[in-house]
Amino acid sequence: MRSAIAAVALMAFTPMAAAQAFDWSAQLGKSSATLQAALGQSGRCATGGFSVPVRWVNKDTTLSDNLFDPVETPGSGAIIIGKPDPTNDHDDERSYSSSKITSIRCTIGREATVEAYAYEDRLLRIKLSFDRCDNRELREDKLFGNIMGSDKPFMVERCEGVDLKEKDFDTALYLSIKARNKYGYDREGSPGILDFQWSGDMNGEYGQAERRVMWDVLCDRDSRNELSRMIPPDGMAYRCLIDVENVDPSRWSATAMYEILNPGTMFDSVASRLTAMRLFIDMPAERAAALAIRPELQTMVDGIKSKIAARVEDDDQNDNAVSNILGGAGN
Repeated sequence: MRSAIAAVALMAFTPMAAAQAFDWSAQLGKSSATLQAALGQSGRCATGGFSVPVRWVNKDTTLSDNLFDPVETPGSGAIIIGKPDPTNDHDDERSYSSSKITSIRCTIGREATVEAYAYEDRLLRIKLSFDRCDNRELREDKLFGNIMGSDKPFMVERCEGVDLKEKDFDTALYLSIKARNKYGYDREGSPGILDFQWSGDMNGEYGQAERRVMWDVLCDRDSRNELSRMIPPDGMAYRCLIDVENVDPSRWSATAMYEILNPGTMFDSVASRLTAMRLFIDMPAERAAALAIRPELQTMVDGIKSKIAARVEDDDQNDNAVSNILGGAGN
């Protein structure tokens, strides 16, 4: 019996009636409840909130249209042991939360996790990470439950093992990508972002947003946790095939697949093709959401800047007072 995600993927890429196909791009703009209903019993979902980090702030901090990391602070990142720099305000735990944006997380069978974000209950980003678990199930975490002091069982979802067999949905996706013939390869362990070919470029209105997103798509062993689970311990070689469809920025999508290679005398051969992730973004809607939360976020940042200014002024007054005493001012 095929898994739920295999059935979903096959519906999307085999010649079936449009009404029957599960079109992930078509879920953009719909509500989280509609997505959950579309997944049906194959998806186990939970809703959540949304927050962005506000770790570093100084007088030069600005806000960008990057919804997920909008706070840009030049010169941040170094913590020097000794007297704190009064011109920088640092807090690793600080974040900004918005009620206008919600999130939903669903697991689909053993194979995939869906993370989606909605602005005013209209989906603007959907990400499928293919976990490919040998076994996934809800289990009681007694240790954490005891720490939290709850009378009810604390349930967590365990993903155990990794299924490295090529599935029907892997084959269907690969054939669809090859048929479009707009894919590119990311060299093993190298970003290779300038080597890609696809149906368009990244120089238009949303070019910067695309370049930002592509670092999440790249198959880099050092940055992608699932790769360490997918690649067998014998060090079998791999390469990453990436397909991007960016003709319509409101239906932007990318798919990344690992090609696991069998070493050969002259050429390596592909042993299996394993889907790693799929990403669907309504870029105009995502930008609109970033602009919508900006006033509240700006108020928060301005408040931190005011505290910095007051702290700097206090430090200057204290330094002047010490100088006056040591220099004998007024005598």
